[in-house]
This record gives sequence, C-alpha cells and structure tokens, in this order.
Amino acid sequence: MLERLSFARLLGGVLALSFLVGFVVFVLTVATTNKGTPSAIEAEYAAITNAENTRCTRYGAYAPISTLRSEGLLTFRPIYNSVVFLPGKHCGTIVIGSAAFQASAG
Repeated sequence: MLERLSFARLLGGVLALSFLVGFVVFVLTVATTNKGTPSAIEAEYAAITNAENTRCTRYGAYAPISTLRSEGLLTFRPIYNSVVFLPGKHCGTIVIGSAAFQASAG
C-alpha cells in the first residue's frame, strides 16, 4: 500500500493528522475560554491604581495615562482599563475600570 502512495500524499496525510491532533489538544486544554482575562483586568487595575496613588503623593493630583507613562510611573499602555479623573479636594477623584470590571478609588 505504501508503494502506491506518493510522497506528497503521504506528507499531506501526516500534516492533516497533526493539524487535527493539535486542534483537539487546543480545545481540550480550554484555550478557547477567557479565564485569564479577569485576572489581567485586575492586575492592570492594580498597576494603574498604584501609579495614580504614587502620583497623588508626589504631586498632589491624579493624572491621565499619558502623563503617568511620561513620568515613568506606568510602564505599559493599558488594554482593558481606562481612567477618568475629576479635580477636587486633595488629589481629586479617579475612576478606573473597563466594561468588564468597574471600580473607583479616591
């Protein structure tokens, strides 16, 4: 039987089989869920909160993400969270959050 198969057909069959096995492993390892997203949102939220609190302590005011990054208080561009800050007593008020994770501090 192997004599009748050409090398290209044999290689194609092996590739198709390996793709199928890889896909099954991908699905069985729950790679299609977003289990890591809530953790990523919370970690990003914590980093932004820490940067805002540090800025409040140093300069007496909260700042937008661009300012936090330019001052070196935040080393990444947030993906999940955004910041809204309002002037007020002390440092003002900040609201940090995303559609999936809402929280306020201040």
